[in-house]
Amino acid sequence: VDIRLYAVRTYGRVIHEFDPWFNFRAAEYMVAHGWGAFQAWYDHEVWYPLGRHVGSTTYPGLQLTAWGVHSALAAVGRPASLNDVCVFLPAGFGALAAGFTGLLAWEVTRKPNAAALATAIMAIHPGHLMRSIAGGFDNESIAVAAMVSTFYLWVRALRSDASWPAALLCGVSYSYMVAAWGGYVFVLNMIGIHAAALVLVGRYSARLWRAYSLWWLVGTAGAVFGPARYLVGWQPFQSLEQLGPTAVFAALQLWQLSEVMADRRRLDATETLKLRLRLFGYAAAAAAVAVAVVLPEGFIGPMSARVRSLFIKHTKTGNPLVDSVAEHQATPPMLYWHYFHFTLFVMPLGLGTAFFGKSDAKLFLIVYTIVGFYFSAKMVRLLLLISPATSVCAAACLDSLIAFNIEALTADDQPPVEGEEEEAEQPRAISPPPQQPPQPPQQQ
Repeated sequence: VDIRLYAVRTYGRVIHEFDPWFNFRAAEYMVAHGWGAFQAWYDHEVWYPLGRHVGSTTYPGLQLTAWGVHSALAAVGRPASLNDVCVFLPAGFGALAAGFTGLLAWEVTRKPNAAALATAIMAIHPGHLMRSIAGGFDNESIAVAAMVSTFYLWVRALRSDASWPAALLCGVSYSYMVAAWGGYVFVLNMIGIHAAALVLVGRYSARLWRAYSLWWLVGTAGAVFGPARYLVGWQPFQSLEQLGPTAVFAALQLWQLSEVMADRRRLDATETLKLRLRLFGYAAAAAAVAVAVVLPEGFIGPMSARVRSLFIKHTKTGNPLVDSVAEHQATPPMLYWHYFHFTLFVMPLGLGTAFFGKSDAKLFLIVYTIVGFYFSAKMVRLLLLISPATSVCAAACLDSLIAFNIEALTADDQPPVEGEEEEAEQPRAISPPPQQPPQPPQQQ
């Protein structure tokens, strides 16, 4: 936390930059007038003369968090001004993000040293520091902690059959991520891609079905009916960039159904495959009929312009203000060294260690790193999404190097075995040469 308080020690408890000031003004309105008034608030003092409906154009998780911390401090007899709460909130959540990164490293490597290294690297990672400095009261300051906690709870839910309660917590954490920042779409698709990858590499299990189903149900309900419902709406069922995880949810239900039916009928592998193909064929036909006949025209919309620009070069959103923002441009290669420093060089080696020893958590790190680096190259703003992945990979690499060097240095200092030590101390007796048996006398 201390490294994030430099701005406070230098300039005092002030909020800096434009967006944090708007967020602070919105937090003041929420604390003063309540949640209901905030949702209906139409601010006539911004974007003059048009104004802005704040309740339907703002992810309110940041303001709700500040209001909750402000109220909690007052309830325990340690009141603080809302300004101070908003100033120090990013630094506190930066520490939480570092802690969850360490837990994610533990699930991937199962090594305490790697977990401690990942926590330390994430704490000083420039790619994370840029959004977690005290005074930077912005959505990303709490969203990174929510994202890493969701990823940790997801892989934690896959550890064993008894880990399914972690999937419920993962859904709650994802719901908070939805309320905090629009980058929740990345988190949603990362978990969906990981679940699909587990099935493709032959690691399907009832544990995966149970964890994904619980997470998707709780998380989708939190997104559709949670604090950001005016922004999210029914997008999990309408938007192309969010339909993929929904399709994975439906596919896992069919896969589990086929597993249960095959087990009851005692089918072999070939018959199980035929059963599975029939089930998926019937489901695909029913979905096609529903889209063509039942659903109204235009119910499923195209990808948003901003998401489309991540796949198609030179695609613009149509909003000159958004297109002109520097952090919405493609990432220059020099920024990777600026924001990732030494982790940029040791990260590939750490990622390579994930290919040794199969586990669901290691596959998640591989998928997360590859997908995260692709999108980070398309938009400067998305660099912060892979700060946890580079921290975990760098920690895995450093842990392996340290363990190798310690083993090499201590190999010659190993004490000899007890029997070998006594044998080495006693000189060996020189045995006399063997005597040859007497030869019979030769006959003349």
